[in-house]
Amino acid sequence: MSKEMDEATFLNFYKNTALNYSVAMKKAISRRLMQEKLITFDPQTTLENQQDYPLFLSDKDNTEATIAKTTTDARLSQFYEKWELIKLYKYSVPFFFESDKSVEELLEVAKVHKLESQISRTLPAELKDAQPIYYKVSNQAILVKFVLQKSYPDRDTYESVDYRYPVVIYFDLENKCLEIRYDAVKNRSFYPNTGDIYSDVVSYSIKWLKDVLKIRLFKCDHSQAIDKLKTATSDSVKIYRQMMLLNSGGSADLTAAMDEDSVLPFIGELRELIDENEEVFNKAPEIKELLIRYLDDKETTANYPYVYVQWENPVVSQSYLVKITFDFSNREYTVLQHLTGTCKDLEMGRMNDAIKYLCTSGTFIKGEEL
Repeated sequence: MSKEMDEATFLNFYKNTALNYSVAMKKAISRRLMQEKLITFDPQTTLENQQDYPLFLSDKDNTEATIAKTTTDARLSQFYEKWELIKLYKYSVPFFFESDKSVEELLEVAKVHKLESQISRTLPAELKDAQPIYYKVSNQAILVKFVLQKSYPDRDTYESVDYRYPVVIYFDLENKCLEIRYDAVKNRSFYPNTGDIYSDVVSYSIKWLKDVLKIRLFKCDHSQAIDKLKTATSDSVKIYRQMMLLNSGGSADLTAAMDEDSVLPFIGELRELIDENEEVFNKAPEIKELLIRYLDDKETTANYPYVYVQWENPVVSQSYLVKITFDFSNREYTVLQHLTGTCKDLEMGRMNDAIKYLCTSGTFIKGEEL
């Protein structure tokens, strides 16, 4: 059982964590702080409002100073607790679920506290010792969060830097699917068994869901995923890139141009060639039949270890990519990798949209029970 920290030490974990976010993420935090009127860079606002908030900061362009000041203000701890729930995560592992009671009822029975409750100043090193909290986003979604403490050596000083490592379980209540969300650990060379860390996160989360919440979990069956994505009715969702392993032992990394229709090179282009030159191929039906049979065979017998799916938006900076890796960890589950790229949306909205689409389009369907 973890011991409670003093306030300064506990707040320093927020600071170290947020300061090590990307520049874009830190700017996103600053914007949200302003949107929620927790900070201001206008001294006149402070003079007019004699309450504690908004907190006046003098340098709008100094994002580092904004992060350092707000993370170490105990009054803003709730903000950073919530940010860890709603931010973009690098990885997620999806499942379908069933339960006899509502998720909120199950959380109450398991005595999981809401975010609004008093924050516990304990940060365990192992997930089994973490005390989760939950946050109800709406009638359609609930988030549960565990937080661990981790550390890594500073590259310059080699001194240990302590930071927070949250693990979030997102429940899509409407579609009866959930995701276990987590980030990459910092300084991977410091963790020789990084793969084990991620596997442990997923394994324990599954155990907690089944043993504590008494939820039935089901794998995501992705046997029709490629076909569903290739024939997607949505103009905004397209296969961008995929790896194909051929039954001959060869492989091909198939990439589609971002500004063109997502036609897969080799197989896709040959099919398009046949369609565009139908009159020519109809004059040689045996050759056409041989080619089509060959292409069908390659698509049927090929294995697709991963695929990149692009969600296109009229505003390019809001478009994003998700890499889907199939049969991860001895075919136990599927992993989604959410790529930041040039996308400016660094909150959970894009993750929510992606899992909703994958589960409602038939790309993922309910598989065998875990």
